[in-house]
Amino acid sequence: MKREKTACHCKNVTYGMIEDAIKGGATSYEEVEKLLKFGTGCGKCKEFIHCLVRDLLEEQKNA
Repeated sequence: MKREKTACHCKNVTYGMIEDAIKGGATSYEEVEKLLKFGTGCGKCKEFIHCLVRDLLEEQKNA
């Protein structure tokens, strides 16, 4: 995963920021959303980020 790739263009949230939020203790999509404030502009990123968070949480669980 390219950490510098943008996941939410409206709020300039990167894949790395999402990964760091999870490594920092966020345990759900809602917690990551609250921390990073993505999805409050156009909202197009929400479905993708939901899948990304789900996959990262699953990956962390299986590590």
